[in-house]
Amino acid sequence: MATSSSAKKIARLAEASKNRKGRKVRMQGGSLFPTMIFVIVVLGVGLIAYARQSQERVSALDTAKQTYFTAFGIYKCDAFIENLPDATQLGQDIATVKPGAFIESPGVVRWEPQVLSGERRAKLETIFELYGLKVTNDSIEFPSTLNNGEKITEIDTKCGDKDATVQVVVWDTKNESSKVSIAELGNVRLTGNGMAITLAFVAKDVEVPQPVTVTDLDLLITG
Repeated sequence: MATSSSAKKIARLAEASKNRKGRKVRMQGGSLFPTMIFVIVVLGVGLIAYARQSQERVSALDTAKQTYFTAFGIYKCDAFIENLPDATQLGQDIATVKPGAFIESPGVVRWEPQVLSGERRAKLETIFELYGLKVTNDSIEFPSTLNNGEKITEIDTKCGDKDATVQVVVWDTKNESSKVSIAELGNVRLTGNGMAITLAFVAKDVEVPQPVTVTDLDLLITG
């Protein structure tokens, strides 16, 4: 009997040991896999963050100390507003503008992308401010030093006997096709060197031309 009892105990111990080993293996396998996934995720996030920081550094270096030029004009009905002022002629009506944008010459704006982009001000509103213009989706109000302080509105102003609308027409370069905006005009982005932008008040189906100063850009850009 003793021998039989001992054999049974040994069998039970072996079975228990076998079960414990099985559970141990399963526990190790269950914790190892999530740990590996966690390490992979952490490494992936780290690589992405490093790549983004590297891109930001490259982008910052690319734009540092660069100067961009944009041709700007105001077109009413069938002609440009003439004699856009230079910076010294705007007088006291011009809004205070932070550094980063300047009137290079009448109808040409010089701007620094690294400054305006850093302040999130690389938008057309910056040019409006330079000229003291107050522009909404349906009106253009000039300062007293420009166009006799006229206020153009879609309600009260016509082109001849035709209704007209306020819009902004943008050419990324003088050789590219135009893009038209009819709302949120101040939020039109300044995106690169050699842009041409016309703020227009025109009747339907009138083709808005590029600013006449677009021909001045080549020399300025090439230095």
